[in-house]
Amino acid sequence: MNDIPSHSFAIMAYKGAPFLEETVQSVLKQNVKSEVYISTSTPNDRIRKIAEDNHLPLFVNTGKAGITGDWEFALSSASTPYVTLVDQDDIYLENYAETVVNFFRKYPDTLIVFADYREIDHTGTVRKLNKTMRIKHLLLWPFVFRKSLKGRGAKRSVLRIGNPVCSPSVTYNIPALGGPHLFDPEYTMALDWDAWIRMADMKGRFCYSRKPLLYHRLHEATQTSGGISGGRRYEEDLRIYRRLWPERIAKALADFYAESYKTNL
Repeated sequence: MNDIPSHSFAIMAYKGAPFLEETVQSVLKQNVKSEVYISTSTPNDRIRKIAEDNHLPLFVNTGKAGITGDWEFALSSASTPYVTLVDQDDIYLENYAETVVNFFRKYPDTLIVFADYREIDHTGTVRKLNKTMRIKHLLLWPFVFRKSLKGRGAKRSVLRIGNPVCSPSVTYNIPALGGPHLFDPEYTMALDWDAWIRMADMKGRFCYSRKPLLYHRLHEATQTSGGISGGRRYEEDLRIYRRLWPERIAKALADFYAESYKTNL
């Protein structure tokens, strides 16, 4: 492989970041070289020390606030075409970077590559497959017989019932997507699902690794859990369903989806 990396891990750190060091080590131990840096809008001594100890660049977002601003700032800080937005709580398997870069090389028109994953709790224990995970696997049925989807209808088909794409598992082809400004600030919980739907309308592929490539950590402090408890997730999901379905179906799907993701709490 070329010694010049084509891929970056943009590690997004926030406040105390209790699992940040573990996340950093997982991306530094990949079996191919990637650029690695930390991006934050809440700089503090702990984040600075982890960056310094691991000889990583630290980029501080002093511009657009909120999750959309943080995600887009992290993407815009990359010097490579392919970028993974890394959640500070997650652990990436050592073949993650190699797998996603191989997808982009095989299919140059790929917009995003994403992967299956396993959930872990705050102790690092792997959680049993729950209702939410089973539903997500069912929604990805078009990938059973292929590794990529190219047509608009095929890409949209995996997104119409719910969002089965784990955002920390996604690597973005920034040039193909037209730049790093990919997210709508009107969303705080479903900004990724909204982005996937808009990307599905673009020319290019979605690629999926059926092999799990990361451990996604869920605990009470995560934004997903907080958004579910506060009701924001339901409101935003319903807004998206209304774009995809008539009102009665949209409401029924939002209610069903809300019941399924209560397993995150």
